[in-house]
Formats: sequence, structure tokens, C-alpha cells
Amino acid sequence: MSEFVNNVLKYMLAQGMTENGDSVCCAFSGGADSTALILVLNELSERLGITLSAVHINHMLRGRESNRDESFCAAFCERLGIPLKIYRQDAAEFSRSLGVSVETGAREMRYKIFSEIIDGGAASKIATAHNLNDNAETVIFRLARGTGLKGLCGIPAIRGNFIRPLLSRSRAEVEEFLAEREQDFVTDSTNLSDDYVRNKIRHNILPLLSEIHGGFPRNIPALSESLSEDEDFLAAEAEKHIDSDLRTLHPAIRKRIIINFLESHNIEVSSKRVEEINSALLSTDGVRKNINSDGNRLISAKNGRISVSEPQTASGTIDFLKIEKDGSYPFSCDRIVIISKVINEKMNDNANVNKKLTNHLADYDKIQGGVLLRNRQRGDRIKLPDSPHTKELRKILQECLPPEERAVSAVLADENGVFWSECAGIAQRVRPDENTRTFLEIQVKRLPKGTAE
Repeated sequence: MSEFVNNVLKYMLAQGMTENGDSVCCAFSGGADSTALILVLNELSERLGITLSAVHINHMLRGRESNRDESFCAAFCERLGIPLKIYRQDAAEFSRSLGVSVETGAREMRYKIFSEIIDGGAASKIATAHNLNDNAETVIFRLARGTGLKGLCGIPAIRGNFIRPLLSRSRAEVEEFLAEREQDFVTDSTNLSDDYVRNKIRHNILPLLSEIHGGFPRNIPALSESLSEDEDFLAAEAEKHIDSDLRTLHPAIRKRIIINFLESHNIEVSSKRVEEINSALLSTDGVRKNINSDGNRLISAKNGRISVSEPQTASGTIDFLKIEKDGSYPFSCDRIVIISKVINEKMNDNANVNKKLTNHLADYDKIQGGVLLRNRQRGDRIKLPDSPHTKELRKILQECLPPEERAVSAVLADENGVFWSECAGIAQRVRPDENTRTFLEIQVKRLPKGTAE
């Protein structure tokens, strides 16, 4: 048994990753990490008392290269006698249906398939090939986004039915192990580009931090373990005080209760949102304060308690349409909002757009989370391009629309609030620039009064 395999075995036993009789399905892309993982698990299967299988997901994103990866995995598993299940799923189309980036959509798609494997009884565990470097990249990425203590805990060795046997080994060790075995692997060409945030961290930040201190990223697991212990204690304390007046609690406990509240209502957690709710709790004295949570609901803070309520518009009625794909969306009684994504290379001169349409363009990749088409809500604010200040949308509409139009004008919102208004246009934060790769094109077609389409 090689040193690499022995180290992986010790880590798996120490973490209690598998039990005798487990059926483990290895997520197999054909890359260096997953190739090393399946080799190790195959060698250790008898020692661990597990049954090994593999799954390959062809995301259909890279044409011949994706098919090459699939063929490599099929030939590899056939040679070693490892049962392999292949899924061919269009990640680009799946991402469009969710209204998220391809990177996010592909991950959602993978874990949906993994869950189906577990739920269908084909395996009791899914093994993924995350390594020491992946853990460091995750911590740095979350740190850059402004994460809390939980985010700094990094990737867990075990999460439910998912295990990560290589989490204690570096990428260099993985490649050295493969070289010793004279085992080739495939390389995803997108991993060589800095177009994705993780690649920028991998190619630029990790080498620099390793140069500053040679123990990085190997010191990350010890940090994560220490922080995880603190996080577990604080989370348990938060659970004890969930029904208390939150204003009386220590900030660390109060903020964990806020985070748990957001997660329980499927509202994305961000440091900005947690701080807004925390400030609202402390600033209210019997007066309810509302916070725009995700473009669809309002979080209310009053008397040391938080709750979620449906928002109200100036007219007292509100239309909500969740935008999940390109299309024409009837809105109010006299207009249709047409929404489509356009790749940069395909974008034509906007002067050619039908004059009957009001046209606006946003940078699709700058939009955060899901997109909601709705009326204006009380408290909506927007910072327009080239404007030095964020303004109330109500005041902007007063300047450009008659009173009867203001309550029913169309608005698009994401998790950070309004990013487009039928009257005002797009927000500065989604304004296209020279790096824009995909546009969100928004058109409003007005219908004659009394007609429907």
C-alpha cells in the first residue's frame, strides 16, 4: 500500500466515513482528483468492506471535450470492472430554467442526480473528490464574500450521505500519486481559464499565500476544525434562546438566530442581510421595521422578534411572477414584459429594436439569485447609472409617470432588491461593461386599452 493510499485510509477511518457493507458511488469526472479517488477506493474496497460504483455526468457544455471525458470514464471503469452510470444532462438549459449562472446550475444539477442515486437505493454514500486545495479555495472565496464563522469552517469531511476521502491531501500529492501509478486523466479546458472566480483563486491567490507561508493551505483544516467547534457551541446556544427577546441576547447568539430564521424560510443568507435585520431589531421600539428580503417577501422586526410577511404596494395589490426562463410575461392589464438572455457576440445595435418596445439591457451575471417581476413595493430603492445617490423608486416614478401609472409599473428584483424599473431603467450594479458576456434584455410592449394578448 502506497503512502498516499495509507494516508487516505487513516483519514477515512478517523472521520468514520464508511461502515462495513456500505455501497459507495464515486462522482467520477475523469479529472485528476476523481481519478485518484476512484483508484484509492477501488484498492481499499475490500479493506473497508464497501461496494464501489461510479457516476459520470456529461454536462454537454464543451462539445467533443465533454464526450472525450465520458469515453475516458467508461473505458477506465470497464478496465477495472467498476459499475458506471452515465448521465447526459444539458447544464446550460438546466441553468436557464433556474435563472442562475451555468457554474451554479451545473452544481445544482450534479447534486440533484446524486440525491436521486441515494434516494433510489443505488448507493448509501456518494464520494466526491474535494481535496485540501479545494477546501482552501472555498474558505478564501467565502472570506471574500464576507462570510461569518460558519463559512470559514470550510468543506466538511462528511455531510449527510456525502463523503470526501481526499480532503486531507493536496492537489500536488494527488498528481504525484497518479504519476507513480502511470495513470493518465483528462483536463477540463475551462479549469485553465481565469473566467471563473475559483480559477482566479486557484491560479493567483493560493500560490501567493503559499509563497508567504509554506504551511498554507495545509493549515486550513486545523483552522476549520477549531472554528467548527466554536460554531457548534454557538449554534447550540442559539437554539436555546430562539423564543427570547432577541434584543437582550449577545450579538453572536442573536445573529445565529437570524441566520437560522433566514435558512428556515429559504431566504439566502448574506452578511449584509444579517446586519440589516440585526440593526432593525435594535433600532425598533415597538415600531415595526420592514426589510426587503428577496424581492418577494418582507422581513419584519418588532419588539425583539422577526417574521416574514407579504409586501404591499402603493395600490394595495401586487402582481408577482417568478422569471425562470426567457419569454413574454403578461403584466397588469395593458402590457407584456418580454425577457430574454443574449450572448454578447449576438447582440445587435439596439437601434434595430422595434420602436413599439421599451428596451433595457442588464449584465446577466451581475444579477444575484432568482428574478421576480412585480409592482413597486414600499421602501424600494435604486441607484441609477451615473447617479451619485441611491433614490427611492417612489420619487423617481413621480418624476416620470402620472399617478395612475405608478402603482402598476413593472419592476424586476433579485435578492438584493430592485435592479430594473420600467420607467427608470437598470440599476448601476447590473450595468453592462466591457466584460459583459451575457445580457438580460428587458422589453415592455404596451397594449391598446381593453385588449389582451
